[in-house]
Amino acid sequence: MGSGQRLESLDAVRGAAVLGILVINIQLFAMPVAGLLSPTLLGGFEGWDYVVWAIGHVFFEGKFIALFAALFGAGAVLLAERHRAAGINPWVVHRRRMLALGAIGLAHGTLLWMGDILFIYAAMGLLAFLFIDRTPRALLAWGAALYALPILLTMAAGWGLTLLPTAGFIKLASASPPVHEEITAAIEAYQGGWLTQMEQRLPEALTRYLVGTPARLGWLTLGCMLIGMAAYKNGFLTGAWSSRAYARVVGYGLGIGVPMSIVGIAYREWRDWELLSGFFFSTQLNQLAVPFVAAGWAALIILAFQRGWLGRLHWPLTAVGRTALSGYLLQSVLCTLVFYGHGLGLYGEMGRPTQLLVVLGVWLVLLIAAPLWLRAFRMGPAEWLLRQATQLPRPAPPCPPVPPPRSPDAG
Repeated sequence: MGSGQRLESLDAVRGAAVLGILVINIQLFAMPVAGLLSPTLLGGFEGWDYVVWAIGHVFFEGKFIALFAALFGAGAVLLAERHRAAGINPWVVHRRRMLALGAIGLAHGTLLWMGDILFIYAAMGLLAFLFIDRTPRALLAWGAALYALPILLTMAAGWGLTLLPTAGFIKLASASPPVHEEITAAIEAYQGGWLTQMEQRLPEALTRYLVGTPARLGWLTLGCMLIGMAAYKNGFLTGAWSSRAYARVVGYGLGIGVPMSIVGIAYREWRDWELLSGFFFSTQLNQLAVPFVAAGWAALIILAFQRGWLGRLHWPLTAVGRTALSGYLLQSVLCTLVFYGHGLGLYGEMGRPTQLLVVLGVWLVLLIAAPLWLRAFRMGPAEWLLRQATQLPRPAPPCPPVPPPRSPDAG
């Protein structure tokens, strides 16, 4: 497979990751975050609403954001290779790129949508670059360790909490008045105008950045980035493996990860959907399943790319991958226009099956808009902005030598 095909393979997986992320993110656009942590808190959790949640939890929740982070790590290695080949210090460019991406993410998270991942990617991307020259085996080991550590610590903390005399608090937490008051306050805020939304969004975003990232989310993200670096270096993400090898990864990845997530759902039902007990065990079990299912998805997409199964979807999907940053931001613009008060104001009023219709609509917009944009431009608008902020100042051209002064006696 030539270098152009390898890049197309990466773009196809990246495009699928951008689309897949929205299946879960739509819940954060459409309803309070408590509805994602404990789906019974918002009511109406039966029938198709339950089916949509369960499919999303098993096959999508955490899986595509992990795949997106892995591709971020792979992209860092690819760019470093290009810069070194051009005689440019890759660390200087990477640092400028992460600072610019962090600024975009901070604006996105505080001004538009609290679920931003770009600022977190930028912060963890600076740390990930320290591993850029490690071997694939070392990257896999470090990535797996960093990814698993916060999960295992959370599960241990949950087990320890059940041994305390206050263990009954776990059962009461999901029904406590403060939780429901927070849900009501979030719905009222996001159905209001932009300034009213800011009062709700700013604390949520800052908590995500300043508490969630160093405590847990950052280490999960960094682990996925390092695994993605390894997957690029060993040829997995570039389509260098055989079709048979990718088929085996699909089988093992889904065969291990999917049952783990299903067991987590069964546990939550057994515990009557208690908020904290579900977080401490079943959510962590799903998080452990994430790398397996994500690898299965990536292998399936690459296998479809190799076998030509994508058909007419091939170019639109790779175009979305080439404009991934712009597409991710466009998702936020479109979804906030549907759900927030400065748009249709449907926040907290749409069930999960109907939310999927919004997902399909946004997918259609991206799959049409990305190819059309790339017919006229080389990159997406956000990608162009990031490149402009990243470009190093060009050295000034050398001045021509100044001729010596002529002697007055010269001919």
